[in-house]
Amino acid sequence: MSKEHWMRELPPELRQLSIINLAIPGSHNSMTYGINSSSKLSPDAEPAIRRWHRVFPCFVRRWCKNQSSSILEQLQLGVRYFDLRIAQNEGKFYYCHGLYSLEIFEPLEEIRQFLDTHSEEVVILDLQHFYALDVAHHQQLHMELIQFFGHRLYSTLDGSLQDCSLERCLQLQRQVVIIYRRCPIPLPLRFWPSYAWPTPWPNKASVKQLQSFLEDSLLSRRPQDGFVSQVLITPTGRYIALRIFFTLQRTAKRVDKKLHPWIMEQIPGPFDPKQKPRANVFLGDFVNLKDGQFCNWIIDLNKKLEALAEQEQDEEQ
Repeated sequence: MSKEHWMRELPPELRQLSIINLAIPGSHNSMTYGINSSSKLSPDAEPAIRRWHRVFPCFVRRWCKNQSSSILEQLQLGVRYFDLRIAQNEGKFYYCHGLYSLEIFEPLEEIRQFLDTHSEEVVILDLQHFYALDVAHHQQLHMELIQFFGHRLYSTLDGSLQDCSLERCLQLQRQVVIIYRRCPIPLPLRFWPSYAWPTPWPNKASVKQLQSFLEDSLLSRRPQDGFVSQVLITPTGRYIALRIFFTLQRTAKRVDKKLHPWIMEQIPGPFDPKQKPRANVFLGDFVNLKDGQFCNWIIDLNKKLEALAEQEQDEEQ
């Protein structure tokens, strides 16, 4: 299966399932690959980051970047869920994570161009956090996003998320789902609210504690909603101080290695309230590691659905 076209290449029975019932690779702080030596502190920078940045800016950059692949490279690796932090500065919107990254529409243009040539792929944009935005800024951002993506947006007017299958999106010419969290004003009908796609934050610096959190939080999933499992640790100041020569990328390698067995145990697909909840989106740091092995693992989970579908067909015959 080509990772660049993996949604297109799913068998028909899986393309008729909602995207909330598929296993989908996601990238954490997706646009931080744009952080570079000229990046300035952003409004979300914590006090410790601000102190360290005065003396060791290169050290801070290492811990603020969660991705090193461009948005196009992530798309080609199979990423279809993008986790975004947005800050406003002098009337412009930027991605951020302690430091400013790219202006928001630069990578969105790459996404739009990718979708133009990949008509059967669907992406989810999760606008997770906002910094230094007032009501007028949110209104401006709403308008600009709606104008930018236009007819591609799968909105609340098109049906529920349970209706949002790849096949239906193709028929409606919809390719983008926008989740807009923590909005201080009424949300436009083109966007989906936070509760429609929960993304519990582990906030753990230990892989063992992270796995326990992932197992427990998944049990809270509702059948009608999407769900994000954040397969990543959150380094504390102490964690970083004890690993001054480490990088977030090295940490991501360790997380991937230790949680690979847990990931491969997961099963996507629909479930009813009486059943054990199933997985949906998996969020990771540095998704390009080892030629995108994290994305490979997640996409391959959908083969379990293929096997179940074949088994059901055999039983019917």
